Amino acid sequence: MKINLGFIGKNIRKLRRQRSWTMAKLAAKVGMSEVPLGRIERGVNAPSASVIYRLSKELGVSVDMLFAEDNQNLRSLQYEKARNPFLVAIDKEHEALPAKTRIMAQDIIDAFCALEDICKAQKRANIPLVIPFDLTIRGMEALSEKVRYFAGIEHGVVFDYFELFETLGFRVIVAPMPKGIESFSYYDPLNQNAFFFLTARQNPERQLFCLAYELGKVLILTHSIQQGVELFQTDAASDSSGEKPFTAHRAARRFAATFLMPAKAVSDTVRQLGIQKKYWSYELLLRIKHRFGVSAEAFLYRLNELDLIDPSLVQSLKAKIHKYYGKTNFGEPDLSRRLLTPNGRLWDLVLTGKESKEGREEVFKIEKVLKKWKVVRK
Repeated sequence: MKINLGFIGKNIRKLRRQRSWTMAKLAAKVGMSEVPLGRIERGVNAPSASVIYRLSKELGVSVDMLFAEDNQNLRSLQYEKARNPFLVAIDKEHEALPAKTRIMAQDIIDAFCALEDICKAQKRANIPLVIPFDLTIRGMEALSEKVRYFAGIEHGVVFDYFELFETLGFRVIVAPMPKGIESFSYYDPLNQNAFFFLTARQNPERQLFCLAYELGKVLILTHSIQQGVELFQTDAASDSSGEKPFTAHRAARRFAATFLMPAKAVSDTVRQLGIQKKYWSYELLLRIKHRFGVSAEAFLYRLNELDLIDPSLVQSLKAKIHKYYGKTNFGEPDLSRRLLTPNGRLWDLVLTGKESKEGREEVFKIEKVLKKWKVVRK
């Protein structure tokens, strides 16, 4: 009886694409031509034992992973075997970073971990990163409320989220990145922690939103690992009703918005100032949105969503905001009042490490690596 081993080819293709490798690149690594590898990926031929060994070695996975018979088993094995930080990709199989950016990320991750070892600093995050939640818009808002509770800020207004995240034990890195990349994150399963990478080119409002968005992605990933399945639909196309599905990307954005603008905090601020629904001006909108560190458009959307502004004012205010965005290439109206301290914990570890007798020389080498990638220092 012939046994269908086509799932092996599917696993090889998936693992190859996760690494952004072409078929030709993988074939060269394992010492075979592209044609037979293609036949293996399509399930036409089964790989020999020697090819399986070479594939597992080059892909950096166990043989068990290549023999996982379904996607759920592959995911479970992939995460169970993971010991090193890995890129958080929640919406697309092909979500990947340019090679140079991956090298930069790995260099900085290695540097961060080495500094923590030298300084004997805590590696684990101070809040849980595996939190159950409902797969709904309200579920993501409830998740953001739980995280704020664990962080000890609940409904309060936070001025410097960089400092907050670092106090919670997270690793936040701000550095130059290629155009088109705003942020990405790596999950550290061994230490139940994460690395959040933000581009230095964005304004503070955008950086803060990306930071919260990446935290949302990590929480979606960890819950997905725990459940052993993909929690959200990945097809962003509209369904038969014309509505877009609630994808992981949309869920993470919802988490970020409600994390930065908790309903009670926004409502309390408006009530304390006695602002009536019909009396929002452009200047007042900009002044109050600064408290939450968000864009003018995001704050206007949240006010409307919470029924704190007269709907008749929304379109005119939105048009004024978009007019400014068009003139300034999405610059933020009234500039920014946020004075963030990027890479505070990272450079504090460098200074602390220089006082260490045993690790002093290594710290100077690490400092050169950070300067090579132009990691922002203030």
